[in-house]
Amino acid sequence: MNARNANVNAERTDGTQNSTYRHALGKTAVVWEEMVLEYNTTTLRNDTIVMVWISSDDAAAVVQKGYRIVHAPSNYFYLDCGAGEWIGNDPTGNSWCDPFKTWQESYTFNPLANISSAQVSLVLGVSNSGEQLLWTEQSGPENLDSIVWPRAASSAEVFWTGDTLPDGFDRVGNISEALPRLHDVRYRMVQRGIKAIRLQPEWCALRPQVCDG
Repeated sequence: MNARNANVNAERTDGTQNSTYRHALGKTAVVWEEMVLEYNTTTLRNDTIVMVWISSDDAAAVVQKGYRIVHAPSNYFYLDCGAGEWIGNDPTGNSWCDPFKTWQESYTFNPLANISSAQVSLVLGVSNSGEQLLWTEQSGPENLDSIVWPRAASSAEVFWTGDTLPDGFDRVGNISEALPRLHDVRYRMVQRGIKAIRLQPEWCALRPQVCDG
């Protein structure tokens, strides 16, 4: 079974893709990027949606094959990265997707990087769609808020706006302009009982751009 893992995955996916019952219900299959880029899946339908998760660099290769994508790259958007290894007997272990993904790192993501104008329609969403993911080996109700917020708010702006802000200015890398907005969102969350972590010391938050370096 282990030796044939890729083949088993491919066979199962091919069977699911061609399910008469699924098509009768009007359902669309969603697969991880390996099904397109690694496994020998020859019968994926053209309407399949692909989750690009291993690396943001893989998005271009998937759309080149004509598939629609949802961005979810671990090198930008995995919230559990950087927390250390969860396997107990590994004192020097790191998480598989180190380092920690800061809100600044996520905010620099360009959902249209290496995507041609003819391929933009394959990036799902009103602007550009994506997901911020969290695998929960080391999280639960007691620390969920602090892991997710306000980092996920930063990523939401990325996917709502794409690569350009409503005023026409470049969003990618425009961190100094985004920070006051995130402070405001974070304060509103705290007022509503959400345990969102601080982005800066209070002194800096009240003095926009003074602590930007």
